Amino acid sequence: MTKLTPATNADSGPRPIGTPADVPDTASGGRTSAQVEDGQGHSTPAPDEELPGARALWIIAFTFAALGLFFPLAGLIAIGCGALAWRKGSGRGRIATFVALATTVIGLILTIVVLTT
Repeated sequence: MTKLTPATNADSGPRPIGTPADVPDTASGGRTSAQVEDGQGHSTPAPDEELPGARALWIIAFTFAALGLFFPLAGLIAIGCGALAWRKGSGRGRIATFVALATTVIGLILTIVVLTT
């Protein structure tokens, strides 16, 4: 007679025999590996995941930040979009916000220099 041993998966550790490989591992209290508990019993998306609209916002922010070099009003729109993406949990939203701030300030300085000369 053969001894039953748990099958292993390189990503998630041991699994009971008969568990399909495509079923998410819920060994941690019913949460999948892409969820994190916030300490109050609620599960939230893992920090490395973005909310659906965040990607579009930081892309728009970078685009308007480039325009902000020549049109400072576009830089203000970029700052707003980047801040919204940052608020939705996007790391790139934070970067887009700071890039938009820098390009807006540079755009304002260039506008002042062009208008005074």
